[in-house]
Amino acid sequence: GAGCTALLVAVVSRKLELTRAEKHVHNFMMDTQLTKRLKNAAANVLRETWLIYKHTRLVKRVNPGRVRTHQRKFLLAIYALRKVKMDQRKLMDNANTITDMAKTQNTVYEIVSDMSTRQDSVEDRLTTMEEKLIALQEQLDLLPELITTRIQTQQEKMEQRRNFLHPESAAGLQQARSVPPACPWPGPASIGKSSIPPTTGQS
Repeated sequence: GAGCTALLVAVVSRKLELTRAEKHVHNFMMDTQLTKRLKNAAANVLRETWLIYKHTRLVKRVNPGRVRTHQRKFLLAIYALRKVKMDQRKLMDNANTITDMAKTQNTVYEIVSDMSTRQDSVEDRLTTMEEKLIALQEQLDLLPELITTRIQTQQEKMEQRRNFLHPESAAGLQQARSVPPACPWPGPASIGKSSIPPTTGQS
């Protein structure tokens, strides 16, 4: 029974809930009625003010009972005027809340769409940057081999040019490369021969 009652209340409240357009129409009609009530309350305040002034200043003999009656009506008119102003303020706040909610919803949707677009753009940039880094790493891996090949090619070209310009020196250099280098220090036999002075005849 409680579940059925809650379901019935939910369905009825859903059916009785106004749409956005109906809420705008309702707010407009309520604003019109409150404007009329505000004008009537202001007119009652002015009327009672005039009557109080009339029965206290413009008569020869003041009737306290009538003056108190108009003062009471004057206070009631002021209270009604304040109540109408309060109701009008509440209605404006409610209307502003509905409008602000719609504007906020549109703003949030635009922000989310912009963030999604920016996120897609950032992901594309990151993918492009990753591909460029991979290509750069591959080129760096190939760089030592390229440098070695370039140096060897340059040395071969320089040697060919030297052989072309100076064939004699190239031949001598080739022969020097083929003969093993001699020992720069003299052997013991040469040292002994050089240390013995030559004999000369006595005269």
